[in-house]
Amino acid sequence: MTKVQSQNGFTLLEVMISLGILSVIFTLLYGTFNAVYRGGEQMESEADKYRLLRIGTYHMANNLSMIHVGSASDGESASLQGEDRERLIGDDAYANDSIQFVSLAHGRTMQDAPESERATIRYVLNGNVLMQEMLLSNGRELSYELGGPIAGLNFRYFDSIKKEWVESWDDTGSNKLPLAVEIEFVLTRKDREPQRFKTWVDLPKSG
Repeated sequence: MTKVQSQNGFTLLEVMISLGILSVIFTLLYGTFNAVYRGGEQMESEADKYRLLRIGTYHMANNLSMIHVGSASDGESASLQGEDRERLIGDDAYANDSIQFVSLAHGRTMQDAPESERATIRYVLNGNVLMQEMLLSNGRELSYELGGPIAGLNFRYFDSIKKEWVESWDDTGSNKLPLAVEIEFVLTRKDREPQRFKTWVDLPKSG
């Protein structure tokens, strides 16, 4: 009588099937973790953009709120020039404005400038980076990168006479400031519509 011996272990076919199942499971797990990781990276990148945008907006609003207001009696004139420009990024047109004004710099907000120091301040895009350029009364020039990437920068000015927003401003010799300045940033997002952030700053009345 022939005795059938029991077989221990797995056959080659069973091992191959098991490996195939494990590879499918690992592939699914990798895809899940990779999607979570990329989503976290994207959220972190968006958070950095918004943080830098808030910094840029804070500096602009703070400097504009301390704009130097001229007085007709002392022969000084207010000083604010806003240029309305556009640029192309691919096939799309974006605002590429600049603004320049004289502000009473404060030591807490402007480095290397004593309190009540006047400075000519200019905000402009250099490529896709928001720049703050300053000329102090002692002739020293300073330049800071405030954030990016920014696709568009748009300023509008509320004219107290026309009672409407206008796209550019030049008060040379007129001693006249707008009632408020509107600031708009445009951020591009991959495979999504551009995102727009808008705020405005009330200005002191010129004398």
